[in-house]
Amino acid sequence: MGAVLDVKYPENLDLPPSKSDKVYITHSCSQDFQTDELIEISFEDEIIFSYCDKRKVTTVGYELLILIAHEKERINSYKLKKKLLYFAKNVFQKPKEERNKYFLDNVESFFKKDSERKILLLGRAGTGKTTIKKIIFEGNDPKDLLYNPLEPTRGITPSVYSWLDFNLGLFDSSGQELQFLLRNVSKQKFAFENANIIIYLLDYSGWNNHQQAIIKEIQLVLDIIKSGAYTSKLIIFLHKIDLINEESKELEIKTITDTIKEKLDIPIYFTSIYPSLIYSLYNAFYDILSNFSEETIKLKEVIDNNIKELSKIMCFVTDKNNSIIVQTMSNDFNTTLINHSHQLISQLTQTFDDMSEEDIDHLLISSPNNLNINLNNFGLLKFNIKNLITISETEDVISLIALVGKIKLDLNKYFYLDRS
Repeated sequence: MGAVLDVKYPENLDLPPSKSDKVYITHSCSQDFQTDELIEISFEDEIIFSYCDKRKVTTVGYELLILIAHEKERINSYKLKKKLLYFAKNVFQKPKEERNKYFLDNVESFFKKDSERKILLLGRAGTGKTTIKKIIFEGNDPKDLLYNPLEPTRGITPSVYSWLDFNLGLFDSSGQELQFLLRNVSKQKFAFENANIIIYLLDYSGWNNHQQAIIKEIQLVLDIIKSGAYTSKLIIFLHKIDLINEESKELEIKTITDTIKEKLDIPIYFTSIYPSLIYSLYNAFYDILSNFSEETIKLKEVIDNNIKELSKIMCFVTDKNNSIIVQTMSNDFNTTLINHSHQLISQLTQTFDDMSEEDIDHLLISSPNNLNINLNNFGLLKFNIKNLITISETEDVISLIALVGKIKLDLNKYFYLDRS
């Protein structure tokens, strides 16, 4: 008769005879009928785990419980097999008439549902919403976008990005149509519904010229959130802070912060894509997205723990789009070098990608201004982690290699051993 499938999950799972036969043959190759058996085999682009109690083969035949994972799944093989062994034993201890129900009632514990989040970008025309999206989530070079502005967004443009352990839906709205959106209930439902974070973007020039009107707009956004019973959190980005006079910047930022907190009491970030200030934008998104992502927090925690005794060092982690997903530095890192650091990373990324195709997994550079740089391919692309870049004013290249090795060891331990 061949294999008989009693129950499967999910219901649309395709289990062709070739696959089940391969599993059966693998179990039958062993003639040890004194114990139970858990095997792991690769088949096409899948990893198949299968349990069989060989002690019962002579009386009931080969009863199998099979779990199939795509090779790109984020799995901890050791813990998964341990969990499957426990589950399978419980299944086969049940009378036959109860097994299917027990299986279906408990199998969902093996499936990690994708975590999804939504961010809505609001703001007047020309404040930089689409530019920020391109830099943070698509890895575009800030310098190129600084001098080559993008075409205005029309309507509401949704995009979906993978950010470590969750999927992010980013809704970019048209600044020219902001007033229409804030007064059209049907448009609001599309834009605001299920939004975890709403970022209202204003720029420094706009704030100076239209302060009262902007405050009214932000208050209107708060009213929409309240009247629509949305659970969104509103955050303000005051963008283009490079336009603030350097001598009065600290005082000006304090004044703006006090005004907004007095009238609206909303979190505010001061950002810019200007090279020497681009870190402010990455830090803002790190703060926001780390509330969604356990893995983002863990990445920064691992790096911070490894550099806590070091001075004048900066580290970046990039994803498969070459976007910076974690940025951290020692307190004494020379912030005037951040501009130079970002420029170097932008220039070297494509070269390093080409070298990585030739099985070169790290690149060491000493720059003319005594910066030592280590670009290292982590080999964690299935977790959407690509490169670790370390930049130091004081550590030599040998020390940086050792540092990267420690960080890599800690991250591999977390992703492959510590996670269930």
